[in-house]
Amino acid sequence: MSILKANTIKKIFREHFTGEVPIVKYGSEKKILISKIKQKLSTIKGFAFLDRHYCSSRYYTETERDEICYFKILASSKHYNYLEFTIAFNAQHELIIEKWYKLNSPVYQLEQIYTLFDKMTVELKRLDANYLKSQSKRESDQIKRQKIKGLKHTAIIAKIHQIAKEDKLEFYVTEHVNKVKLAIRLAGSEKMEIDIPYSQFQQILQNLRVMIQTIREFHDLGITLKMRRTSYREPKWISYKDEQNSP
Repeated sequence: MSILKANTIKKIFREHFTGEVPIVKYGSEKKILISKIKQKLSTIKGFAFLDRHYCSSRYYTETERDEICYFKILASSKHYNYLEFTIAFNAQHELIIEKWYKLNSPVYQLEQIYTLFDKMTVELKRLDANYLKSQSKRESDQIKRQKIKGLKHTAIIAKIHQIAKEDKLEFYVTEHVNKVKLAIRLAGSEKMEIDIPYSQFQQILQNLRVMIQTIREFHDLGITLKMRRTSYREPKWISYKDEQNSP
C-alpha cells in the first residue's frame, strides 16, 4: 500500500473545494460548527472519526481540540491508504481541511466536506486503474528485457563455443546480472578472464577471437597483461597528447 502523493491531494483539494469566500467563524462559533460537522459526518457512510491529540505536526491545547475534527475516509483502494484528514481553523479563522501541515484548502461550503467521500472514491478508482496500467507495463517491459537478455546470452555462449572448438580452448563461463564472464585456461593453473557486458556484446564478439589469440601470444612470450585502476600514488605520467595537438 502507498500513501497518496502531495500532488494528488492538491489536485483533490483544488477540484473539490472551490468558491469565493471561505467559511469564517470566531470564538465559540468554531466549537459549535465543528460539533455540527461531526454530527453530520456520523450519519454519512464512508467516514470514521479519529481520536488524536495532534495533527499535521502541530499540537493543540485542550480548548483547541474541541475546534478540530479528525476523520478518515473509508473509500476502498487496493493500492493506497492513509486517507486521514483534519477539519480545523487557520490563523485567519477560516475553516480549512488539512492533510499535512501546509497542505490544506479553505472550505467554502459544508457540503464540500460531506461529499468528500464520493470525490475520493472516484479519484481512487482512477489512481488504482493507473497503478494497474503502470504495473502491467512494468511487467511487460521486464519480460521484454529478460527475453532480449536471453537472446544476447545465447548469442554470446554460441560464439564462445565456436571459438573454443575451432581454437581448441579450455574454458568456462559464469553468468552475472549484466554480463557473462569468460575464463580461458592459459597454462597449468593460469587463466585469463574476459567480461562480456550484454550492453556491448556485439562489439566484443566481433573482436573476441583476435583478443583471445593476442593475449595467448603475449602469454607464450612471457608477457603478463594487467588492467588496474589508477591511484594518486603513482609516478608522473608522460604524455605526448599536447605535442600531437599543437599546430
